[in-house]
Amino acid sequence: MIGLLLSALALQSAQVDSLMAAGRALFAQRVIGRYAALEDFRAAARLAPTDAEPWYWQMKVGFYLRSEDGDYIAREALLGLFAATPDYNDAWARFRDVYHDVKIWRRAERALAKHGEQPAALEHRAELLIALGDGRRADSLLAVATTHAPVTAATCLLRAEANFLAGRRQAGFAWHDSALARADDDSTDALWGEAWLIASPDEVTRHTLTPRGYRRVFYKRFWQQRDPNLLTPENERLEEHYARQAEARRTYRLSHPQRSTYYSRCARALKYYEDRQELKALAEQGAVSVSSRVATLPVEALQDTALPLAARAGLTAQGLIYLRHGAPDRRANCVTDLARSGFALPRCSSFLDAESWMYFTPDGPLNIPFGKGEYFQPVTTEQVRNARVLMHTDRTTLPAPLITHAWSAYFKSAAAGLTDAYYKARGDSAAIVLWDANGTPTRATGRGLLQLTVPPGGYDLGLDVDSAGVLGRIRRDVTVQWFSPLRLELSSLALAPIDRNTPLPDRETTLRGMPADLSYPAGTPLAAYMEIYGLATDPTSRSRYHLRYSFEPVRSVFARLFGGTARPIVFEFDRDAIGATATQQLVIEPDRLPPGRYRVTVAVTDLSRNVKSESVALEIAIR
Repeated sequence: MIGLLLSALALQSAQVDSLMAAGRALFAQRVIGRYAALEDFRAAARLAPTDAEPWYWQMKVGFYLRSEDGDYIAREALLGLFAATPDYNDAWARFRDVYHDVKIWRRAERALAKHGEQPAALEHRAELLIALGDGRRADSLLAVATTHAPVTAATCLLRAEANFLAGRRQAGFAWHDSALARADDDSTDALWGEAWLIASPDEVTRHTLTPRGYRRVFYKRFWQQRDPNLLTPENERLEEHYARQAEARRTYRLSHPQRSTYYSRCARALKYYEDRQELKALAEQGAVSVSSRVATLPVEALQDTALPLAARAGLTAQGLIYLRHGAPDRRANCVTDLARSGFALPRCSSFLDAESWMYFTPDGPLNIPFGKGEYFQPVTTEQVRNARVLMHTDRTTLPAPLITHAWSAYFKSAAAGLTDAYYKARGDSAAIVLWDANGTPTRATGRGLLQLTVPPGGYDLGLDVDSAGVLGRIRRDVTVQWFSPLRLELSSLALAPIDRNTPLPDRETTLRGMPADLSYPAGTPLAAYMEIYGLATDPTSRSRYHLRYSFEPVRSVFARLFGGTARPIVFEFDRDAIGATATQQLVIEPDRLPPGRYRVTVAVTDLSRNVKSESVALEIAIR
């Protein structure tokens, strides 16, 4: 009996091998043979349902055929493969390339459940449960998986997403921190798998140039610079990102991910021709102001970028933008342009035909239309440009309505080669962060004057201010001044109101008293403080220089046109000092500066060399 059984198994194995060999030979034929190969692979799978190879080759046939039929073939083959083994070659990665919905996620989860506590099966099931919205169960499966296999960055990211989904935000932040701590060992690039969806072109380049094993700093910078509230220990942008991912999976999944348009240049060329014809028809109906512009509208370059990204993410064009910017500030169906009372499209009944989104940004509103519920469909050059901007940037929707009043000042540090950078903002508390070119942050938090001592150079600045629970936010590039030991250089000018008959304040005292909004009460003396570096000295180590303070009235356009010329208020005098560095202090009596707005500059001339330097202008108001 055993001999007969062994003979039957050997015969079955030989049949499977024969079918697989025949199927592979047919699959290799360039024009015909794929469907015949598919039948051989299916027959082999029926004979050996626990063998992954026949299922895997069925998947390859499906991906070769593309279209909806190919997508169905590949998807069904992958579901059969998962029942046979949870982790075969790149099968799980390819599963992300086929159409998904709730039923398919549940079928895949049931197939993987057959493999018990195998770590790969548990991780894949957790990913499916996250897609289904069951964060608690996903996290429990991942907890079991970590008892059987080492914890990786990918595992930590899944646990972070599962906990955010389950409403356990502190655990979500903690698991994401654990993922970042393992970034240098992230061989699967799981961290980049979630980051590229919102990365800027510069960040894509930096990631490419950063070798594996050295990417932890890159990812820390990536997320820290997106932190919408530097005053809190958590990075709320992470929570927002995972919430957007969940909504994008639910609402903006590609319905036809194997459509040739996403993969074939020839198919895209045909689509572009059809799009041009539609645009010409819209131009004739008045949707485009000048029909000749249609011929030069740079749509192809936009779609050549967007379509492969959409296929890679498994999302529509709307999904790509939603992940980066969240829900639009305005939207409308069947309209070409929300910014200019857009043209209403004929034969359009819903967003599945056409819709327009608009985002309000600091640089003005950005409007972009979508077509067929899936693609970008710009009708003007401006909309093409808007789409590019939206695809290369991202934003938080955490509100920061407070108008931030703040200033910065730079002085030479006592530590060689460094600069003392001071910042002050009006509010109850503030946090300042400077990220250098390597992404290393230097930060300070507190009330009133904040100081950082850093090397001079370019930085990304983040400044958040809280006033009575209302947040204000500044993000921009800054350059921290370098003070050369060989040139005449001036520090920033500090101005602070002081009481009469009080000693002249030093640097720190003046800066602490300097109003964040640079608005000073009338009738109060002002103390001016600045430092001069690089003065030439004589044989007795003395230096001589000429100072000129200029308070130039800032006038409205009407006043400049019809009010005559307003002369600046000037204070100038000669001074000497011991050494190449001098501290300059001055008290300006209130009767010398009437109320108004002034542009203040200080010019210093080194009398020994006849070299002049001028401070950065400071605009103040005296009320």
